Amino acid sequence: MAKGSITVNDKWIKASVLAGLWAGIEIIAGSFLHNLRIPLSGTFLTLISIMLVIGFFQIWPKYGIIWRAGLITALMKSISPSAVILGPMVAIALEGFIMDFTIRIMGRNLTGYLMAGMFALVGALIHKTVRLFLMFGLDIFKIYEEMFLFATQKIGLINLGAARAVLSLFIGYAVLGAVAAFTGYVLGRQARKEQYNGVAKFTESEKHHWEQPVYELNYSTLFLGILVVVIPLLLYALGQLTLWPALILTLLWFVFIVWRYRFAINRLKKWLFWMQLLVILALAWFFGQTSGSGIEGRFTALAGGVVMILRALVVVTGFSALSTELRAPLMQQLFFRSGFRQLYLSVNHAFGILPLVMSNLASPGQFIKNPARSIALSLRHVDSWHQHMVRSIDSNK
Repeated sequence: MAKGSITVNDKWIKASVLAGLWAGIEIIAGSFLHNLRIPLSGTFLTLISIMLVIGFFQIWPKYGIIWRAGLITALMKSISPSAVILGPMVAIALEGFIMDFTIRIMGRNLTGYLMAGMFALVGALIHKTVRLFLMFGLDIFKIYEEMFLFATQKIGLINLGAARAVLSLFIGYAVLGAVAAFTGYVLGRQARKEQYNGVAKFTESEKHHWEQPVYELNYSTLFLGILVVVIPLLLYALGQLTLWPALILTLLWFVFIVWRYRFAINRLKKWLFWMQLLVILALAWFFGQTSGSGIEGRFTALAGGVVMILRALVVVTGFSALSTELRAPLMQQLFFRSGFRQLYLSVNHAFGILPLVMSNLASPGQFIKNPARSIALSLRHVDSWHQHMVRSIDSNK
């Protein structure tokens, strides 16, 4: 049976519309925030995603659309030119699953939407915490704790414990998530009454973009398996070794990376990345905990900081290599051959409307300046995009 002749479930079609819009906003807002190096840009993007998804759900309040859209958008992220895609892919998919599950449990009501926004943003915070652990290990949290204790002593807030501060951070994120969800709820209900009925031109120009490999590489399932096994073992070893053995082990790893995945070191060319590592090194010098005292203790702490940096370098290059192997055409074809036909086709359909979505979105500057208004204007077109996607699918049967 030809790919185009397979019937696509309407939930998947509507999820493709949301995914196309979600991916378009990720491109517009994400690239703008990335270029400006704005702190907490990931949190801001998650807030925008919550507004978009909750708003979209007011137009088509069907269970299952959100997690499908999150999965499709995550797969669309796989063709990003960035070397590191696993983190953003996991984050997007996680947001979709959290919001969909919460609304299923709490119901299609304002309380359910607010809870979905809260859990989605808190989930993003947990995801960031896990990423910190993967990159630097538990030592980074010990350094943060020492920094916090030092700061509270200096400003006289001795009774403010670290646990209370962390709890306050989570509560703050939850409140922001609820505000974003409420904003999306209001925008979506308004957009449902103002759906655009004009003719949208459907394009096939990007439809199979995700099927094209991003890098010229002889993909190998053998190397994919090696990476899956070696990366966790290497991270464990770096957590147990002292400075010089860790340095030698990391050097051997980089020999392999440069030989097989030379492009994986692209992120290491960015000065901001090295600035972050230097900050970690400085924090380790001042706040690292050691059994020694004086200058000897500080050098021991500094050595621990260097090992943390080595771990971060392994994580960045390792995940870049892993992301590349997952782009293999064979891996993508498995979606169609192993029972994921609906997902496979939905990704293609989402890419099909992406240029149309991009043409209707505000400019990056305008979008960041007033994201709520930009989302509201985009939501008015979703019914039109859905109709023309259905027509395109029918015409290809």
